[in-house]
Amino acid sequence: MSWLKGCWCYCMLLIAYEAHSADTVTQQKQTISAAFEQLKFQMKSGYELSSLPQLRVIRSQAAHYAQREIVIHTILIEASIRQHFGDYKHSLSMHYEALDMAEQLNNPRIMVKTLLAVIDLELDLERFDHAARYINRVVQIGNSLQSGDELLVHIKLWQARTHLERGSFRQAQHELDLGRKLPLEDKRLSAELLLTEAQVALKLGDYLLSQTLLSEFSAKYMLVADTKAKLNYQLALAASTLQAGMFTEAITLAMTGLDQTFHTRYLEEQSSLQRLLASAFAQVGNYQQAHLYLKRYSLTERALDQQKRNNKVLQLEAQYALAHQQQQVSLLEKDNTLKAQQIVQHRQVLENSKLTQQRWLLIGVLCAAAIVFVYWRWQNIRYTTRLETQVAQRTAELKERNERLQALSFTDSLTGLNNRHYFFSTIDSQINALKPKHDIIFCMIDIDHFKRINDTYGHAAGDLVLQSFADILKQCTRSSDLLVRWGGEEFLLVMPDMSTRDAQEVVERIRQQVERFPFIVNGETVQCTCSIGFAPYPLMTGEFKQASWEQVLELADSGLYLAKEVNRNTWIGLDSVSASEPIDFDYLLKNYKEQVRLGSIVISSSYEGLQVPV
Repeated sequence: MSWLKGCWCYCMLLIAYEAHSADTVTQQKQTISAAFEQLKFQMKSGYELSSLPQLRVIRSQAAHYAQREIVIHTILIEASIRQHFGDYKHSLSMHYEALDMAEQLNNPRIMVKTLLAVIDLELDLERFDHAARYINRVVQIGNSLQSGDELLVHIKLWQARTHLERGSFRQAQHELDLGRKLPLEDKRLSAELLLTEAQVALKLGDYLLSQTLLSEFSAKYMLVADTKAKLNYQLALAASTLQAGMFTEAITLAMTGLDQTFHTRYLEEQSSLQRLLASAFAQVGNYQQAHLYLKRYSLTERALDQQKRNNKVLQLEAQYALAHQQQQVSLLEKDNTLKAQQIVQHRQVLENSKLTQQRWLLIGVLCAAAIVFVYWRWQNIRYTTRLETQVAQRTAELKERNERLQALSFTDSLTGLNNRHYFFSTIDSQINALKPKHDIIFCMIDIDHFKRINDTYGHAAGDLVLQSFADILKQCTRSSDLLVRWGGEEFLLVMPDMSTRDAQEVVERIRQQVERFPFIVNGETVQCTCSIGFAPYPLMTGEFKQASWEQVLELADSGLYLAKEVNRNTWIGLDSVSASEPIDFDYLLKNYKEQVRLGSIVISSSYEGLQVPV
C-alpha cells in the first residue's frame, strides 16, 4: 500500500508540474505578443534604428516558443527599416526569408502581408515587372479571403500603386474606385487610399479632384498619418496648386514640405519637391531660383540613385585586406624589434671575448641584420604592391558595375529602349542644342486595344508584342531620334531637327508598318494597330507667348487621345496654334477639341473626313 501511495503521489506531482509548465509557456507567449504589439505601436510614427535590438530580442523569444507569425512580422519590420535607410541588399534577403517562412506557414493573410511588403521593396527598386508578378500572386491568394477582410483593400491599394509607378493611371484609378467600395474601418489605410487617389488624379491632370481629395485627407486623417504620408500630402498639395496656376502658393507649400525632409531619409519626396520648386519659380520668371532648385534636384536624384545601386561589399573587402596587411606589418615590426633586443643581449654576452672574435661576430650579426632587414623590406614592398594592385582592381570593378547599373537605370528592361529617367535627364540638353528655325517633334504612340491582348493571351504574350513593337519603332526612326518607353503600352518618340511635314511621313510609316506587321502570339498571328499624336516645339500659342516642351508634350498626348476617340489606327498632328491674342495653356489643353473645331488649333490627320466629336 505504501508503494502504491508513493506512485500515486509521484504521478500527481508530475501532472501538476506539466500543468504549471504549460501555464508558464502560455504566459510567456502572451508576454511576447504584448511586447510585440507595444513595439508596433511605438513605431507607428516612423522608422527608428534604435528599435532594432528590442525587435531582435522579441524575434529570438518568439522563435523559441514557435510563434512563427511574430517571427515573420519582426523580420518584415526590420527589412522595412533597412529598406528605409538604403540597405537594399539585406532588406531583399530578409524579405525573401520572411516569404519562405510564410509559404511554410500556409496562412493566406500572412502570405498576403508578406507579398505586399516584397512588392513595396520591388517598387522602391524600380523592378516593376517583379512587382507585377507578385501582385498577380497576391490577387490569386486574395480570392480565398473573406469578403469583408480589410486586406482586400490593401491589395487594391498596392495594385493601384503598381499601375501608378508603371504609368497606367487609368488602371490605377479603376483599382482605387474598387477599393473605396470595400468595407474599411482602419483610418491609416483610409488615409493611404485617399492620398494615392489624389496622386493619381494629379497624374491625370485633374487638379480640382486632387484638391478635393487632399482637403478630405487633411480634415479626417492628418492626425493619424505618419511622416511619409504627411510629406506626400504636402507634395501633392503643392503639385495640384502648381497645376491650378497658383505658382506663388505652390512655392510656399513646396518650401514648407521641403523643410520637413531635411535631416531625414525621404530623398524621393525631397527630389520631387525640389523639381516642383524649379518648375514653379520658372513659371513666375525667377529663373535664378529655378536653376538653383533644378541643380539641387539633380544632386538629390544622383544621391538617390547612388543609394539604390551602391554595393559596398568590394570596398569592405578591400578595407579588410588593408587592415589585415597593416596587422601583419605591425607583427613583423614587433618581431624585428624582439630580434634586435636579442642581438644586443648577445653582444653584451660576447663583450668579454677576444677582440677579434667580437669584431667578426659583430660583422656577422650586422650582415645577418642587414639580410633580415632587406628581406623584410622586400616583403613589405611586395605586400604593399599587391595590396595596391588589388585596390586598383576592386576600384575598376566598382566603376564598371556603377556604369552598368547607371545604364540599367536608364533602360527599360523589357524593350531595351530608354526609360523616363533617361528622357528627363537629356531633354533639357536637347532643347538647348536646338538650332534656330528648327523644330523638335514630340510624338506619343499607344498600341490600340493592348489590354485585350493581355486579357486574351496573357501578360507574357503582351510582353512579346511590346518587344516587337519596339523593334518596329527602331526600324522606322533615325539614330538621332530618342525612343522612350513612357509606360505600359505607351511610347514617346522625340525627333530633333524635323519639320511637321517630315514628321507626318514618319508617323504614317510607323502606322503602316504596325498595321502590316504579323505579331506572333502563342503560335497565332495577331494584327495590332497604333494611335499617334504629335506636336512641334517651339510652338507659339499667341503672338509673343511660347509653350514649354512639357506643354507641347501634353498637346501631343491630347492629339493621341483624340486619335483614339475618332477612329484608332490614326495619327493626329498639331501643325500650329492660330490665335489673335495669347491663349492660356490650361484652357487650350482643357478645351482641345473645341479649339480644333473653332480653328484655333490647326491639325493634320491620316483619317480622311476627320470630324472632331463634341
